[in-house]
Amino acid sequence: MKIFYTLLLTVATYLSVSAQISHAPNPLAMTAPLDSLDTKLYIYYTNSQDTTYKIYWKLIKDTSTWETGWQTYICDLNLCYNKNVDMSSPTQGNVFGMGTHKFEFHFLPNGIPGCTIIGMELYSDKNFTQKIYSTSININNCISSSKDFSSNNSGLKVFPNPVSEYFQVANSNNINKVVLYNLFGKEVKTFIHYNNARHEIGDLKPGMYLVKLLDSKNKVVKTVKMTKNAGGV
Repeated sequence: MKIFYTLLLTVATYLSVSAQISHAPNPLAMTAPLDSLDTKLYIYYTNSQDTTYKIYWKLIKDTSTWETGWQTYICDLNLCYNKNVDMSSPTQGNVFGMGTHKFEFHFLPNGIPGCTIIGMELYSDKNFTQKIYSTSININNCISSSKDFSSNNSGLKVFPNPVSEYFQVANSNNINKVVLYNLFGKEVKTFIHYNNARHEIGDLKPGMYLVKLLDSKNKVVKTVKMTKNAGGV
């Protein structure tokens, strides 16, 4: 019974403090071109009440979508951490008084394509047991720079684009798989590809999608942005 009441108190505290803290922009999202050395996202946390907290942060990376070679780092109210440090120092709590406080989140793609979502959690204790706020950062690193991954892929393209019901891939002799993602990095469709194949997407909602073209070794050959017109559900 004591454990039950302790759990209720913890949940109540989390809900109470979460109601006092907000973040902007909302949602947190960034596009990191593959040829960028460092892409930065400002995160503004606002404490709406006249209560001061000492805040410790932690990054939660999705291991199923995280690519080896990517790097992140945080600049909080006290200092800029080294690359791939995923939690704040227990001796460097961030003081959140009433008002707005700016963090910097940095993502370094290092030329590696992919999409992922990183959790950004705030705690009120240095042992990271009392979580008081949580959000996520959507990283869209699926879009390449204006350059193709290889000059040999200049004729490789998705058509029609925009698309309503289905699309095809031109000059796709070395393409074995086609994978579609929404702009939050979620995989929505996967197709086995062959020459002149038609990939049906009439059931998808209108909007922007990212199309990854993969070879027989599941290596990304090219990634393109595709617009889905009305006509789906």
